[in-house]
Amino acid sequence: MNISIKKGCSALLAALTLFTSATSFSDRYADAAAKTSAVSTPYSGADLTLFSSNVGAGTYTIPDLNIPSKNIPDTESISFVKDMRLGWNLGNTLDAIDDTGWVGSEMGIETCWNGGYKTSKEMIDTVKAAGFNTVRIPVSWHNHVDGSYNITKQWMDRVQEVVDYAIDDGMYVILNVHHDNDLKYMYPDSAHYQQSKKYMTTVWSQIASRFKDYDNKLIFETMNEPRLVGHQNEWWINPSNSDCIDAVKTINKLNQDILDTIRSSGGNNGTRYVAVPGYDCSVDGATNENFKIPADKVQNRIIVAVHAYLPYGFALAEESDSQSVRNFNINTDTGEIQQALDKVYDKYVSKGIPVYVGEYGARDKGGNVQPRIDCAAYFTAFASSRGITCCWWDDISFMLLDRSNCTWKQPEIVQAINKYARGSVQSTIVTTVSKPPVVTTTTTTTAVPDSNKLYGKKTSDGKVDFGSPIGESAFVEVKFGSNTNFMNGCLGFSPSIGGKNYWVAYVWETKKSDTIGIDINAPKQIMDVTAEEAAAVTDEDTIAKLIADIKQQKSAILQAWYASDKSGKQIDPAESGAESISAYIISSNGAAQTTTSEATTTTTTIATATSTTVTSVSTSATTIVTTEAPENIKYGDANCDGQIDLADAVLIMQSLANPSRYGISGDNEKHITDLGKKNADCFNTGDGVTNNDAVTIQKYCLHLIDALPYKEI
Repeated sequence: MNISIKKGCSALLAALTLFTSATSFSDRYADAAAKTSAVSTPYSGADLTLFSSNVGAGTYTIPDLNIPSKNIPDTESISFVKDMRLGWNLGNTLDAIDDTGWVGSEMGIETCWNGGYKTSKEMIDTVKAAGFNTVRIPVSWHNHVDGSYNITKQWMDRVQEVVDYAIDDGMYVILNVHHDNDLKYMYPDSAHYQQSKKYMTTVWSQIASRFKDYDNKLIFETMNEPRLVGHQNEWWINPSNSDCIDAVKTINKLNQDILDTIRSSGGNNGTRYVAVPGYDCSVDGATNENFKIPADKVQNRIIVAVHAYLPYGFALAEESDSQSVRNFNINTDTGEIQQALDKVYDKYVSKGIPVYVGEYGARDKGGNVQPRIDCAAYFTAFASSRGITCCWWDDISFMLLDRSNCTWKQPEIVQAINKYARGSVQSTIVTTVSKPPVVTTTTTTTAVPDSNKLYGKKTSDGKVDFGSPIGESAFVEVKFGSNTNFMNGCLGFSPSIGGKNYWVAYVWETKKSDTIGIDINAPKQIMDVTAEEAAAVTDEDTIAKLIADIKQQKSAILQAWYASDKSGKQIDPAESGAESISAYIISSNGAAQTTTSEATTTTTTIATATSTTVTSVSTSATTIVTTEAPENIKYGDANCDGQIDLADAVLIMQSLANPSRYGISGDNEKHITDLGKKNADCFNTGDGVTNNDAVTIQKYCLHLIDALPYKEI
């Protein structure tokens, strides 16, 4: 998947939302007999002992589907993929990349896209216990190689450690090369073929050598979504376009080169299953006449890999996309799913060649859980009826697993895809997940007497002051506006320990007016913001010290990040979606010490300095000098919304990481405009938009800098 960030989340504090596109289908599938409504007879290919059909205390319903199965050849490789059953992607983790230098450390990259969560054995155990039999582990390598493409030992060791988490649970593991599609590494056209071959075979030679003694439950996947980055057909292959034809033929050669490298590396790699994608891993990329499966030395060991976020408008299109829809009608909106899966069935599965969907899912759009259940159930059931195994893409927008506490954020979707996945789950799992908990981050605290609540009083510097040490927990009260359907944000802190400055955020979210419990022992985002290159904090001792410090603090920053209305449309600014947002802690002596219950929302909106000001600010060894803002320039306001907040840092990082999407002018409302570029250039003004500008805005929002712009002297 490609990178996108939801406006309102911090560039360095919140997880990046990955973005890709699926194959476009212009014609709806017309066979009325194949359009199946909910019926009483469940799909016969699933083990239904795991889950009840009603979840969430009757709030949601998993549809009963009876989709006729097509003939599935009884080959060894088809049976192998069937046993993979149901997969889950460790998204936004080992596949995260840093090409701008803002993370600051090689090993910190693992957590820089997912809110600071280092993968643990407990996470993988939780995935296994929920019925998933496969973990796809996307890995990007180019941030972890030297000039000769030698992979660093510490990165290879960490990848192996995560692989072992799943292998030790008896799971299938898919390991790949993910975000290395770049002119400097792998770029699928004939002009860059020799460079691409050198990079891919060098990297794969090392991967294959490290894992050669693993059994066949470890699967290698050659590439992720190989495509012509920046081309007009980057995501939508045109089989008659000469550039696309050249790309497809180059992908064929690279698949062959990688397969040959794996096969010649010894150990079990001589017979290991290898998955191969077509152009951008789309269905059309794998089924056009120019795509060829590589020739193999052994039979029945190749799996065709495709990605399919369908129907596109519902499953993948961001809410700002004109094609985006929030609802899925299981009786009428199934055509794209049917056409895509029938296409790969006809070309491959029917001939005994296995296919797996490496990425699928439907992004959350304002809490549209029931439509997501219906779509997930139908997609999984239809794929099962065609002999195809699927792996759900899990990141912040498609999230099923809450990695902060290893519980299922959307257990009803987990139940739905389990119900229709191929094969059965080991009986030992039944007692663990027969009734998955419905877990959200909201906790109603009506039992707390008002007299015990110490509400945070809004202070002049934009914080909420409780008047007493925070202790073990805090609470955020949100009262929705009449049309609001979803809000999220954080309770944030800026502690300093050992001469370093940190940002620690406790993320909250709710789908209704509610009181949200904040466990101070479980922060979701921890960043070291001392240097210009902020870095995720993973050291356990440091985290423990930060938590201990926060428990003694008497104030916090209360932020609203994102809100949407009942139609799924974003509410901007986010705080306007609530009548009131306040925070409180619990009095230890029960005395009536309540200060105020008025809305105390503190966003990162700061009034900008536009007049001539000369100020010296001591920041470590750096002297900051503010300069005069030219007319109409509002330094820091990269998205031109009239405010200076972390969303501006987000857009700067987007434009740097993906300039073809976010760094251009046009109709895309999320691009950085010419005025936005001028506003964004707030560090050493005149040198253009850089990562330093994003970090500068963050420091400004954290009150480490008094005014913008500033210049280092």
